[in-house]
Amino acid sequence: MERQRRMITIADILSPKHILVGLKAETRARALSKVADLLERDERLTDWDQFYNGIMAGAACITNDFGAGICIAHVRSKAVHEMVMAVAQSPGGILFEESGVRIHLIVVIGVPLALASDYLRIIGALARIFRTEKGEAALLGASTPQELLERLCALEMQI
Repeated sequence: MERQRRMITIADILSPKHILVGLKAETRARALSKVADLLERDERLTDWDQFYNGIMAGAACITNDFGAGICIAHVRSKAVHEMVMAVAQSPGGILFEESGVRIHLIVVIGVPLALASDYLRIIGALARIFRTEKGEAALLGASTPQELLERLCALEMQI
């Protein structure tokens, strides 16, 4: 008999203390570091250095049809025992030098090795949300971490 379980949602893994509104940074590395640092003391991480190094090693960046970019930095590792997430929004954007893309939303996700399907669903939801004009405007227009969280969760439920 297969065990049934509820899929993990953004509301399950993201809290306002892990959201930064109005991020300003001069470089890709500094921006990613600021977002990852929001998770440094999170109890869901078992090895901060391994998690941090994995996040800094690479990140996927995409742009939507309106020119705004989203960067999703993730690591699947034993350094994480429960899925963890941090988000930063930058209405003015941060130029990621190597790609030439101006990034307006940075998402950092740590994933335990066993949660691949939940992780893929969340990544897909984030990409779909940010690719729409409504989603982009909602996320970039949020003025507090709580407001950004509420908007993100509401948009996730609509897809």
